[in-house]
Amino acid sequence: MQMDPIFSDDENSEALAPGSTLLGGQFTIQRYLSSGGFGITYLATDSLNRTVVIKECYPEAFCARVNKSVRARTSSYQSDFESIVSLFVREARSLAKLNHSGVVGVHQVFEDNETAYMALDLIEGRDLLTIIEENDRSLTPTQVVAMTLDLLDAVDHVHSQDLLHRDISPDNILVEYSGRPVLIDFGAAREEASRKSRVLSSVLVVKDGYSPQEFYLAGSQQFPCSDLYALAATLSHLISGEAPPNSQARLAALASSQPDLYTPLRGRFPDYDDCFLSAIDKAMSIVPAKRLQSAKDWAALIDPSRRADQAVETTSIDAAIEKTITSLVQTVNSEIAPVEAPKSRASLLKPQVVSEPVRERPPVEIIPSLAEIRAEMEAWKRIHPHDQHDPDAGVFDIEAPSIVLFPHAWPAATRLAAVSVIVLAGFIFGHVTLANSAPPTGAAPPVLSSNYQNQENAKSIPD
Repeated sequence: MQMDPIFSDDENSEALAPGSTLLGGQFTIQRYLSSGGFGITYLATDSLNRTVVIKECYPEAFCARVNKSVRARTSSYQSDFESIVSLFVREARSLAKLNHSGVVGVHQVFEDNETAYMALDLIEGRDLLTIIEENDRSLTPTQVVAMTLDLLDAVDHVHSQDLLHRDISPDNILVEYSGRPVLIDFGAAREEASRKSRVLSSVLVVKDGYSPQEFYLAGSQQFPCSDLYALAATLSHLISGEAPPNSQARLAALASSQPDLYTPLRGRFPDYDDCFLSAIDKAMSIVPAKRLQSAKDWAALIDPSRRADQAVETTSIDAAIEKTITSLVQTVNSEIAPVEAPKSRASLLKPQVVSEPVRERPPVEIIPSLAEIRAEMEAWKRIHPHDQHDPDAGVFDIEAPSIVLFPHAWPAATRLAAVSVIVLAGFIFGHVTLANSAPPTGAAPPVLSSNYQNQENAKSIPD
């Protein structure tokens, strides 16, 4: 049985040697391609003999290769190394959901050799950094503008999936021989790793000239315009031939009231439209709030046809919203009847009284005073001198048709007071009648109510 070679004889001695197999022989390493602080990239073939790119999770500051296995350099790095591997896998699964011609495709993610790998599309072409360093002027201004629009479409797709690239730079843009640019090597896992550990944040990968100032602070808030800054810096390098100044140095200069170290492109390159160059300058503003905020807005700014399409789309959306609102208003107006003004919360908490049909009632008079009752009684006696009370009743019966004893609308407290007054009036009437009226000769003594059986010499109550 032939054993896999362990180390490559190429530039990177820690890379897997050609002929090494992964995932039980499903992938075979052909040669080493490149390496960075968090990974090594290989050209490989799969089980169907298709050429792919294999990216190995290899954070060299924390790990070393023992035979084929990748292990933490020391026990103190074990937790950090495991966190990076876990985030690498999560990043690969997120990238696998992206489906855009301007973003490298992820075929598979798997774990082997105590680390993680992802299988990517092979892009036939050169990276933009090589084109710049070779001073290759084969890219015309028209091609650069077209390439910029393609890159903005790709970045917009990434952002629409709630992802950030976080590592846009000339070496992470591959240009196919057809001229189509493709984004590779996302830095999402590295940024997330920096949030989990102070040790990891110390090796946070930033690229001077391309990374915005917020990338230099581990755990800082980052935005879609952070990716746009990096893309603008890449285009500035491509057009001017000079790498942009470090964003931290720019920030320090502005803080000390010194001129910005970045020289705007506008007006310096007559082969390019000033609107195109101004968009790059604006995207490179050191303050995030002053940058272009979305890739779609940037594309509309430099492409008149997209600007017109965006205006039509906005108009259509506004018209649809207006139509919907109008329809809703008409529906509401036709279906609802006039309603009373909304009641207060306090009134809603009160017991609700069911309204009754309105009917005529006798006028409600104020309950007469005791003097008035006695006056009415005396007047009645003068009119009916022989029609006295029923001796068996014990209480004088007075008709008072003008008095409504229990009006329906009276509150409970008022009705209770009325009852008390009536009972008191009855008591007084009975007492006065018994005191002032003598029974006929030979008649039986009057029968008193129980309230008077123990009283003697009943007398009228003075006013």
